[in-house]
Order: sequence, then C-alpha cells, then structure tokens
Amino acid sequence: MQKLLFILLISFSLQAQNQKNTFTAEEIKRDMAFLKNRFEKIHPGMYYYISKDAYNQMYDSLYNTINQPINYLEAFKILSKLVTNVKDGHTNIRFNKKRFDKKSTKHVPFYLRKINNKYYLALNYSRDSTIIRGSEVLQINDEPIEHLMTQLKDFVSSDNGNITTKDYYTTGVFPNYYLKLYGELDSIKITYRLPKTDVIYIKKVACLTTAEINKTSVKRYKSLTRPNLALKIIDSVNHIAKLDITEFSMTGKFLDVSNQKFKRVLKARFIDIKKHKIEHLIVDFRGNGGGYIPNITRFLKYFSPKPFTLVDSLAFKKKAYFTLFKPQWIGPPLVMWAGFMKRKGEFLYHVNTKNDKQKPEKELLYQGKTYFITDPGCYSATTFTLNLAKDMGIPEKIIGQQVGGATWGSFAVNWQDFKLPNTKFIIHTPLMKINHRLPNQINKDFFLQPDYEVNRNLDELLKNNTSVTDFTVEMIRQSKAARLR
Repeated sequence: MQKLLFILLISFSLQAQNQKNTFTAEEIKRDMAFLKNRFEKIHPGMYYYISKDAYNQMYDSLYNTINQPINYLEAFKILSKLVTNVKDGHTNIRFNKKRFDKKSTKHVPFYLRKINNKYYLALNYSRDSTIIRGSEVLQINDEPIEHLMTQLKDFVSSDNGNITTKDYYTTGVFPNYYLKLYGELDSIKITYRLPKTDVIYIKKVACLTTAEINKTSVKRYKSLTRPNLALKIIDSVNHIAKLDITEFSMTGKFLDVSNQKFKRVLKARFIDIKKHKIEHLIVDFRGNGGGYIPNITRFLKYFSPKPFTLVDSLAFKKKAYFTLFKPQWIGPPLVMWAGFMKRKGEFLYHVNTKNDKQKPEKELLYQGKTYFITDPGCYSATTFTLNLAKDMGIPEKIIGQQVGGATWGSFAVNWQDFKLPNTKFIIHTPLMKINHRLPNQINKDFFLQPDYEVNRNLDELLKNNTSVTDFTVEMIRQSKAARLR
C-alpha cells in the first residue's frame, strides 16, 4: 500500500512539474540558448531571411530583459519571438498538448477579416446570432482591436516576414492566436459597430469548444464551405467551371499514405471537365496551405503539354544528417549519403539535371484557358504548384491576392518536432531546403503577384456573395464577348 501511495505521489509530482505556470529567469534563458543552438545545428533556413548579426541583436535584447520569474504565457511570448524571427512559414512553436486539451479547451467564437485597415466580423460562432457578419469590431475585452492584432502578429511565422500572411492568419484563425496571447477564457466582451450605422453594441459571449464551434458552423455557414476538389459548372453557355483545391491532400480510409484518393478524385474531375467541354477553368486555391508534394505532379500533368520537373535542388545541413536519417535505420543513412554528393559550406546537396522527369496526361490533357484564384493562405505545396504553373505559362490570368510563400522555394520536406527542456514548448522545424525548378524564370517577384488584385470586400460579408469569383467570371465573359465582336 505504501509503495502504491509513493508511486502515485511521484506521478502527481511529475504531472505538476509538466504543468508549471511560472519559470525562473535561468530556466527561460536555458531554453532560449537550447532553441538557438538547435536551430543553428539543423534548421536549413537559419540566417537565410535575417542576418546572424540582426538575429543575435534581437536575441541579446530579449535575453537581457529576463531578470525575474515569468508566467507560462509570457514565456511563450518571449520564445515565440526567437521562432518567428527566423522568418520561415514552416517553423513554429506551440503549447505542449497536455497544457490545452483539444477537446475541452474553450475558444473565442469569432473569426475576423481585415478590410481597408479595419477589422470586421467574418464568422460568428457564438450563441448570440444577433451579432451579424460585417459588423466592425472595435474592441475585445476593452482592448482596441488594432493593438490586439499587432500583438497577435508576433506569433505568426511567415516567409521573409510576409505581412499579408500575418494579417491573413491572425484574422482567419483568430481564436487560435487569441488563445496563445491570453490563454483559455470562459467568456469575452466584444464591442462592435453594426454595418452602415453608427450604432455601437457591447456584448458578453461565452467561449466555446471546437466541437461546439463546428456544430454551429454546419448550421449557420454550410453554404460558405468549399469541399476539396469540388467542381462546379458556373456558366454552361460560356463553358465556365470552377475547381476548388483547398488542400493538396486527400486520403482514403485504409492506409492511403500515397494519397491515391486525391489522384482518383482529381482524375474524375478532369473526366467531367472533358465531358462538359469546359473552355474556361477557374481553379480556386484560396486558403490552401499545402499538402502532399506528389499531388503537385498529379495536378500539373493535366495542364502541361511538355514533360517537366518539380525540384531543382534539395539540401540539408551536414549536422542534421542523423536527425534526418536515423543511425538505427542502417540502410537509409548509407544510401542517402550517395544521393547528396555535392557539398557547399555546411550543406549537402542533391541537384536535378533534367527537365523532363514528369510526363503530361495524354487523354485528359486540358487545352482550354485556365485562371487561378489566390490569397495569402496559399503556401508550401500550393506556392510550389503556382510558381511552376506560372513558369510553364499555364494560367491565362491570376486573380486575387499575393500568395504566402516565396517564389524560389521553401524550407520543408522533412521536419523535426523537439521539446524545450524547461517550458516544454514544442518547436516544429524543417530540415531541408527545396528549390523550385523554374527554368524560364518568368516570375521575377519574391512572392507571386496576381495579374488582377481583387480583395474580398465588405459587401461579400453582408450579402454572402463571392466577389473574387464573380470578378473572374465577368472578366471571362467580357473577354469572350470582345473576341466575338
């Protein structure tokens, strides 16, 4: 009995230690040093977007301000700056999963949208349905919204510090970032102005679990959902259709690690496109943060009349070799060494020398005109796809907003999640540098820019219309009419 009590006491002690709410200055400084040293050893993008001197200056400034114990959320804020200042969208920090349980944690039930430097209610999942979409948000818990959003942006990692990406995520995933700043709350107070009036309301609403938010979403906003790989005939007379690709991933029910379902469904869509004799295909990539890289090939082969290659080069740091290829695996460490024979500085490289590795689709090759819709949520495999397609001359026009990922490539492919020794925060870091194969160098911009910048507007929130899609369809119709004259 005494032995059992001792074991229980030890268990409770360890659990309490894992849930520490306050850390000494020394503990935070040790975590800072651990994080920086780990990044310098394995992160392929460390000092790529920010110089070593600039990063060290930021690091020293933070380090020297820590002279007393700080709480859990303040510690997260400090360590987040070391992560986001790497300025890579694939690198992030998150709470230990034991800190905030996914099922029971309550979130602020609002999603926002930034329009002309003001913040509006995009989605209201609260139990109070009188707080309508399109209301201008002025304060949350008496904090001016501009000040709040500035603080939230410190938690967003983005390529080269892309500001539009920071705006996109702090508004589009507002509940998640508010949790990072203030932790879990039972309720919040919102101050807002009704659309097209000067009437200001102040209301207190309960925070909700993810399950509660999802339940409301189905009831209240079902018409706003965009199922992945959904095809819709928009104009049968002018043969216009829209294909939604909300992620480069779709798996079947049983061990579909190679995304065969994505391949099957995509093929079915192009069979329909051919059947309906679609002449103008709009592909909507908005909000697509990436996915499975082989699906890029599966998509592009329906558009490219010539063979193509995705990757120009892959590289990783020498010191990350056994992080990527575990010594106990035996085979991979020996084989992969031969695949990365080129050395430059602290990196090992694999370079592709051919442009014809991927073959185009023969029977279902689409030969009509293609239009891409983009926004800052386009990242990773999606940015990869868009830049390759642009270089191949596939899209007739790109409509929407600047994308979130860099044109040249990214730090991705393989990752490691490591835990900081004292705070237990989880750091997600890429291990490889991947350069896109862009032989024609058509796009000279650091971030892919649209041919027509069309932003989602307030009218869209108020009337539930689709302004960017509507613009694209009307542009096609006018272009077609002009050719007939």
